[in-house]
Amino acid sequence: MTTVPTLARRGLLKLGGLSVAGYGLAPMLAPRNVYAQSRVEPRGTADAVIFLNLLGGPSQMDTFDVKEAKWGPEDRDIRATKFGYRWPRGFFPKLEERLDDLLIVRSMEAWETVHSRGQYYLQTGHAVSPARVKEMPSIGAIVAYETAARRKPSHFLPPFVSMNYEGTTMYGPLIREGCLESSAAPLTLDLKNANLPFVVGESERERFDRRWKFLREFDSSRASVAAMPKEVGEFAEFAATAHRMMESPEMARILTLDAEARKAYGSSPIGDACLLARNMVEADAGAKFLMLTHADWDHHSNIYGKPGGPKGGLYTLCPQLDAALAALLADLKRTKTRDGRHTLLDRTLVVVMGEFGRTPGELTVNAGREHYAKAMVAAFAGAGVKGGRAMGATDAEAANVTEFGWSRKRPIYMEDVCATVYSTLGIDWSKRLRNTPSGRDFVYVDPAAPMGVVSFTEVGEFFG
Repeated sequence: MTTVPTLARRGLLKLGGLSVAGYGLAPMLAPRNVYAQSRVEPRGTADAVIFLNLLGGPSQMDTFDVKEAKWGPEDRDIRATKFGYRWPRGFFPKLEERLDDLLIVRSMEAWETVHSRGQYYLQTGHAVSPARVKEMPSIGAIVAYETAARRKPSHFLPPFVSMNYEGTTMYGPLIREGCLESSAAPLTLDLKNANLPFVVGESERERFDRRWKFLREFDSSRASVAAMPKEVGEFAEFAATAHRMMESPEMARILTLDAEARKAYGSSPIGDACLLARNMVEADAGAKFLMLTHADWDHHSNIYGKPGGPKGGLYTLCPQLDAALAALLADLKRTKTRDGRHTLLDRTLVVVMGEFGRTPGELTVNAGREHYAKAMVAAFAGAGVKGGRAMGATDAEAANVTEFGWSRKRPIYMEDVCATVYSTLGIDWSKRLRNTPSGRDFVYVDPAAPMGVVSFTEVGEFFG
């Protein structure tokens, strides 16, 4: 059995995922210049990036930097891998079979320990600046902006797609296009209820076409306006983009959630997101940066809660991530690109990380862990990343980085990850945008860090 989403009545007017929020920011629509600060050579090994956002901050000592101590349950089943590092087989048995493709990075640090600020950093690669928060574009928006010239007439998917991100007071909003045009805004999908109103059912096709024609005729007066406001023109482009998705015969296949595939991916919101991301990358229809959010990693209490108990324990989340990520890597590796020259994994960078780590040592009185910046973990695969190894190391409690594992001899920060993402997509990470509403340049990867000026760069060692 398969689940095929259909378009509900008035669905076209509810495609809020293709944001028009930017239209209210008229000063941000002014022309701008883009120029590079220095000469860099982007790697250009990826056609797309799939970024798994582990919302809340995963426990590094239980996941990709597992530590053995009396506070940890024995059924984590920690064993040595063939690559020489320890792995929690009890939490990630399926991923253990994909370690040949995964690079585990254990020398990362965060700048923030507040969720909203940490998520802002994760999504933009920049610190929160209250004076500039509305003009800052996210990484996905920059990718959309930079790759606009590469779009083909056959592309019907927006370049920036976000799945399952719920903006709340604690975690902050999804960061969108900021000072860029609305064409860089994300398509947002909520898969908790499999609500994907982008496919017109055959029984509704005639009615939909008739109403679309009527809308165009009714709204034809805009075409006769000599100096149409830019906001109005971009709204028209928004509608045309939504219509292109609905008109594409491939859209139904991309958004179809096959029952067997869903089971292989874990039958969870993050599994469904990974499955749709695979479909979008395989379709080669213009999606370049896909951010998939896996929620509830904020374990202040009951971190080892069993399934059926309080939500969000590791015994619930780890199996979901295990199934989803393992199936995604396997499918990307077995599927060829359209030209047959590479696998999808060869041409897709996969990033897995949260906004910070968790406090080391004994659990708190609530059987949980607090926010922690001095040690965090991430995993990378694809686009030339050399898997089958762990980079860097922490001390016995995962409290401090003791080995950096790369030439800069310092921890790896989100800015370095940001530069690496841009580089794999062939984007010069030294660029900056001029003529922003604040009058200050927006630097793609800003060396002005909380600890002072830092020479951030792509992490070339990820690639061997």
